[in-house]
Amino acid sequence: MLGTQKMTMIGDAVISAAFVSYIGPFSANFRGDLWQNTWLGDIKKNNIPFTDGIDPLNVLSDATDHATWSNQGLPADRVSLENASIVCESTRYPLIIDPQL
Repeated sequence: MLGTQKMTMIGDAVISAAFVSYIGPFSANFRGDLWQNTWLGDIKKNNIPFTDGIDPLNVLSDATDHATWSNQGLPADRVSLENASIVCESTRYPLIIDPQL
């Protein structure tokens, strides 16, 4: 189990880093297509090991974070949670969209 996690950590980190760095300014549909089809497709093509069913939101945050953000008034939709995880994991001010416009 630990050996498998050690190997898949490489691809998981690549997806999560790309998610924090690049996904913010896009809509929910484009975000899903970008990381699920484009990025995972490239990772598979280059034979980089990653966790099956990886979700960058769950790598960058957990249910406790989601509950905390919800208690602080953040809407519970996926894009808002993704934006919160991007803001929390960024060292600078990220460019993100507001799903509530």
